[in-house]
Amino acid sequence: MLQKIRERMDKKGFTLIELLVVVAIIAILAAIAIPQFAKYRVKAYNSAAESDLRNLKTNLESYYADNQEYPDL
Repeated sequence: MLQKIRERMDKKGFTLIELLVVVAIIAILAAIAIPQFAKYRVKAYNSAAESDLRNLKTNLESYYADNQEYPDL
């Protein structure tokens, strides 16, 4: 009888409860991180669009400086 108890105590591994707690913690962290990631993506797209507009403005002004008129779009 004592030997069976010792065998159980010697076994290495995780219990089901420990695994469920870890999965729950990972799920909570993911629920927090994913919306933040989406916000950063939208900000990056907006920054890229603003940069493209600034480049277009610069190119149009350069064209105007060279030709004294804006191009027909």
